[in-house]
Amino acid sequence: MRTDRNFRAQRAGFSLLEIILVILVLGILASALVPSVNDTLAQARVEAEQRSLAELAATIQQSFEAIDFTNLNVAALPGMIGPGDSPTEFSSSSMAPYATTATASWFAKVGRLRGVSPIVDAPPSPSVQPSLASIASNAVGNPRLLFAGPSEAGQQRFLLVSLMAPGGQLVLPAYDGSAAWFEAIWQGEWDSRTAAPPAYWASVLTPAQFAAWRQGSGGLTQAWHLCVRRIVLPKYTVTVNNNHLTNAAFVSFNGVPNGFTAAASSGATTTPEILGGRLVTVNQGAALPGAEVLRFHLHQNETVILQ
Repeated sequence: MRTDRNFRAQRAGFSLLEIILVILVLGILASALVPSVNDTLAQARVEAEQRSLAELAATIQQSFEAIDFTNLNVAALPGMIGPGDSPTEFSSSSMAPYATTATASWFAKVGRLRGVSPIVDAPPSPSVQPSLASIASNAVGNPRLLFAGPSEAGQQRFLLVSLMAPGGQLVLPAYDGSAAWFEAIWQGEWDSRTAAPPAYWASVLTPAQFAAWRQGSGGLTQAWHLCVRRIVLPKYTVTVNNNHLTNAAFVSFNGVPNGFTAAASSGATTTPEILGGRLVTVNQGAALPGAEVLRFHLHQNETVILQ
């Protein structure tokens, strides 16, 4: 009987040891799986954000046809709108949430195009304007950013940017409005999980901030946490071939009446570059305003012949 009791006691002790070992193994496996699970969840959030940015970019491009520059057209840039219109207010910071909503805020214009009525002078926050907040900020609470690129011939570029790293884990360089700042993001390989952050960032971030973008295992970096959508709006011209002996041609665009005049019998003359999507009207007469002879949205270089 004593021998049998000893055997059962030993057997019970061995079973307890097995349980402890199993728990230890499971703990080790769980700790090894947590980074993988977190990475999978982060990747899913990034992919969802890429889809959201694609939809936002489509709405922004839709706005380029709008003739209401103050309330709807995102490509309302200084020098390319009428004197009574307000230029779009793009992002002025690379990290700070939007403190308020202006009539011409880029996210307010996108909101109107989506059927949202923005509350001007109120923050686009989830508690105050939840529908607008879903446009102005992403799922981890960082602001979505829209920047207009530098003026250049042939096109106007825009950057739609969203950082999908929560809690200040990664920091964007402070926005300074420079071409160098814009080009660093425009030229970046943000879809690659092994791409290095732009070299330019090393000069505008602290060593620790720059190192955070470069850190990772197995050759991976953190660049893929930045979602970037590039938008290109072409610029076109209108060539007016005015062969009429007495009538001038008055070309209106950018919401400006008679932005360009082709004198009577002047032959072929060409307007300055005009942003794509703009409504162009051509009037003809001996004096302004004359009579409208043509109206179209500009989607390519156009030639107008007047006899």
